[in-house]
Amino acid sequence: MFVKSRLGFSRRNLLIQMAAAPVIGAAALPALAQAPACTATAQAAQAALKDANGTKLILLGTAGGPVPGRTREMTSHVMLSNGAAYVLDCGLGCTDQYARTGIPFQKLRSIFITHHHPDHNIEYGPLLIVGWVQGMPLDVRTFGPPPLKQMTEDFMRAYKQTVDFWAEDFKMTPLVSVDVQEVSAAGPVMQDDNVKVSATVVNHPPVKPALGYRFDFKDRSIAFSGDTTPLEAVVKLAEGADLLVHEVMYVPAVEDYVRRQVAKGRPVNFDSFMAHMRADHSPVEDVGRTHSKRGSRHSYCRI
Repeated sequence: MFVKSRLGFSRRNLLIQMAAAPVIGAAALPALAQAPACTATAQAAQAALKDANGTKLILLGTAGGPVPGRTREMTSHVMLSNGAAYVLDCGLGCTDQYARTGIPFQKLRSIFITHHHPDHNIEYGPLLIVGWVQGMPLDVRTFGPPPLKQMTEDFMRAYKQTVDFWAEDFKMTPLVSVDVQEVSAAGPVMQDDNVKVSATVVNHPPVKPALGYRFDFKDRSIAFSGDTTPLEAVVKLAEGADLLVHEVMYVPAVEDYVRRQVAKGRPVNFDSFMAHMRADHSPVEDVGRTHSKRGSRHSYCRI
């Protein structure tokens, strides 16, 4: 399993390219304080992607929760297929991680958001602006729950002066708008010459809607649970897929983490925090049952 931690511990050593599955562990990139390891991992990811055949999934970030300063970035993934890149979620660090893969920003075709929590969307706007500076196509499309359209318009309005200065200085066509499609229900999302994307609604209260996605490429299918409790809808979404990326939490470790946070003076209540975690997320053992039911070949879990 590939593990996304809500606690801050890491299993970077497991984030390597698997011979049996189209996954590259760019999510393993350490913090900048460990620059040699960071460079080596980035180079390994770039080498694996160079002249790659078939669709590849790169885990850019696998850490849950809006907690900065860890050795793994917040949730983000990129899929590369037939020279086109598709980003799913934009947690803190996703822009740097995308760049470290070596995938040109010119290849970025679409961005998808599962739900509006900061560890999944905080770098959505910055990815658009920095991506544009680096050559991202002006016709990039974005998809996600409401109010994604309003959020995008507000962000573009806030950064209009920045974009205009850069466009004037470097004689670039400014990024003035983004094609946004809001997704509120289960069903088809989009289709282009590489992929057909569908969504399901998952259980992540009080966030409504929160989404899981399935990407059916020509050579393989990849499903993402998003943040959710164990759900039959995710089983159906992933049925027959080659790969399921599912969130997971190890409850004893979460409880230990919360107790330590309370002891340090963090203004959280243990019972309230754990009630939230149980109502919103998936224990390890339940995800194992989901994998056994879904009929697809590989599962990777994000704690």
